Amino acid sequence: MARIETDVLIVGAGPAGASLGCFLARYGVTGLIISKTSSTARTPRAHYTSNATFECLRDAGLEYECRNAATPKELIKFYRFCHTMAGEELSRSYYAGNDPNREGEYKKATPCEQADLPQSILEPILLRVATQNGFKLRWDYEFLTCHEDAETGKVHSTIRDLLSGEEITVVSNYLCGADGAHSVVARAVQLPFRDTPGGGLALNVWFEADLSHLMAHSPGLIHMLIKPDKPQPDYCAIAITRQVKPFTEWVISMLAKPGVTEVTADRDEIVEHVKDLIGDPTVQVKVKGISTWSIKDCYAEEYSRGSVFCLGDAVHRHPPFNGLGSNTCIQDAYNLAWKIGYVRKGLASPLLLASFNAERQPVGSAVVKRTNKTGKIHAELFSLMGVFESDPIKKQRILEQLGEDTEEGAKSRASFQQLIADLDTERHGFGIEMNQLYKSNAVWAGDEPNPPPCFSNPEDSDLHYLESTYPGFRLPHAWLRRTKATPDDPMISTHDLAGKEHFTILTGIGGKAKWMAASKRVWEDLSIEIPVYSIGEDYRDVFYDWSRKKNISERGAILVRPDRYIAWRYNGGGQDHEDHSGRLVKVMTRILGR
Repeated sequence: MARIETDVLIVGAGPAGASLGCFLARYGVTGLIISKTSSTARTPRAHYTSNATFECLRDAGLEYECRNAATPKELIKFYRFCHTMAGEELSRSYYAGNDPNREGEYKKATPCEQADLPQSILEPILLRVATQNGFKLRWDYEFLTCHEDAETGKVHSTIRDLLSGEEITVVSNYLCGADGAHSVVARAVQLPFRDTPGGGLALNVWFEADLSHLMAHSPGLIHMLIKPDKPQPDYCAIAITRQVKPFTEWVISMLAKPGVTEVTADRDEIVEHVKDLIGDPTVQVKVKGISTWSIKDCYAEEYSRGSVFCLGDAVHRHPPFNGLGSNTCIQDAYNLAWKIGYVRKGLASPLLLASFNAERQPVGSAVVKRTNKTGKIHAELFSLMGVFESDPIKKQRILEQLGEDTEEGAKSRASFQQLIADLDTERHGFGIEMNQLYKSNAVWAGDEPNPPPCFSNPEDSDLHYLESTYPGFRLPHAWLRRTKATPDDPMISTHDLAGKEHFTILTGIGGKAKWMAASKRVWEDLSIEIPVYSIGEDYRDVFYDWSRKKNISERGAILVRPDRYIAWRYNGGGQDHEDHSGRLVKVMTRILGR
């Protein structure tokens, strides 16, 4: 049997695997990416790209390329419930940070805007960067099994060339399973899962149709279609239409009626139904692809076994509500990459890698629970609108009641409006996307006199982002200017000072000299470079946002990890260099497991 030796074997070339290869390459880590498929995603699939994910892409130097390939948030402005694309509208809401009451909150909290970037466009960008920086990529290869050598700690994997049938042994320091919802890697290492069955069947239809005339005043990403005037096929209780390219390319996701387990309709019937859902007989439709998928409610209780790590859909599977799928995949990869990178460089012990499970597993399980909770709200709304009523006359009567001047009509309207309001956690779930508090050995909160901050009303944690420099929170964003900047110099974010494969220290006026000395000591003792920036000396806090967000004294320090999460903070105190140097060395040693 042929044998390949490599640093990291990544199984799967979707958003999780492709981004992991891209991020690892920045640390000088190389390896092999394999995929059972023959190419990148042919269909748009995952698409909404959050602020938090764009922050990861920004750190990797890819934000502007990805943004230029994406649909900007101004063109995904609304979220509608309507009869058909051309028909009567029941409700419209602002979406994706476009609500005038929320837009400022987003702008003040992150340097990156969200956008719509289909998986089919993002994957080639990520894989290009990975393969141009040391990774090899092989299509039409499947992962079969693996075992970890007890003496060397290396992982021996068996893969198969699907074209020749040849089996090959790959010996790697790490195996990363990013092989999706039917992960063979997760099964091979027997990761435990919590799985709730019975999620239902869905059908995706990808098509071209020029709907520009319908979108002139309704540029929205999501259009929920209920088509109440005639019985709907079993495979389509509700249709969710989203744009791929404004406003000529689309995907309709048809959620099947409860109990339906297969689609028996032929292609022509499905195409005719798509035309019905558009509701304008003058529109020409060209179907590009049809596929089925299952709605999941499943997450792994552990993400790793020894030197094997699973990420992305391999460990969290859920409905598409909230648009969290590929975003969570990419952020899994971003978290894991710096840890593998530091271990491979000899800057951290393998103990650091245990923090991947400790930090990302709670995020994955929370995402699965949140999306399924959103799904239940949708189900209540669909029931209220009579979506599951098989008789179109009764369905129409239910909808008519929403506009009647009766007590029942008033109750229906109040219920409808409340459920629409409840769905704001999907349309503007900024907290769901950003409030990821890490608790692990890669964070040191031992100097904190109080527990981490939290919202007094837990419901707010889904809607709003709680910024803090408490260890385990993401670094707050604030716009800065260089001390001697001229009017034509751009502003930069606190995020731009951090990341870039480094730990970073942020301090204030009077703090730079002692923290530079402490950084030098870390270099001498641990061979780790920590850039130090003084906000006040090197950069100006021109809007005074950093002053409100930093929560430390001018001479204190905030230690930021390479993934832009707060590792530790020091709020002043001891005055001599040895005290600060000793503290910093101790904290870095603990975080890196050395």
